[in-house]
Amino acid sequence: MRSGRRMENYSGRGPAVPDRVREWFGPHTTSAADWPLDALLLAKGPVTVSVVLPARDEQETVGEIVSIIRRDLVDAVPLVDEIVVVDSRSTDATAAVAAAAGARVVHQDAVLPGLPPLSGKGEALWKGLAASTGDLVVFADADLRNFGAHFISGLLGPLLTDPRVQFVKGAYERPLKGPGASCSAARAGA
Repeated sequence: MRSGRRMENYSGRGPAVPDRVREWFGPHTTSAADWPLDALLLAKGPVTVSVVLPARDEQETVGEIVSIIRRDLVDAVPLVDEIVVVDSRSTDATAAVAAAAGARVVHQDAVLPGLPPLSGKGEALWKGLAASTGDLVVFADADLRNFGAHFISGLLGPLLTDPRVQFVKGAYERPLKGPGASCSAARAGA
């Protein structure tokens, strides 16, 4: 989704969005559709990419997400080099489902075990960063329904094509019920 529409959505939910914010979002917001996989593969060069999925009790969704990434971004187009699922003390079969789908599973408490264990998604994220090997790391939620490979490629686009970009954050519409989710990415340069 383009920034103009997204900003209109935000302006109806709270305080007015200042013009300078609107102006920044315009050239700094893209859509996953802006990044064809063949172009990203050319831009990738020798860079390695890890996708990290923090997961706690996500056996219902993590397998499909890993399978889609593996099929579309590892096997079909070698854009992603590593898929890491950080099992965050799941009590269900999250780790087994993720491993069966082709992810390397690490258990949150086994990463940097000399540090005291903490709780929460933040710990799973930074432990995933520590466990990954890629030059670029993309984080995605393991509980997404209607996941598509474009969620990952949309985040990678600005990182692979603009050396000034060091951080990209996805913006998704996540309906409580209903079909699909859309994705756009806002990026911050150096």
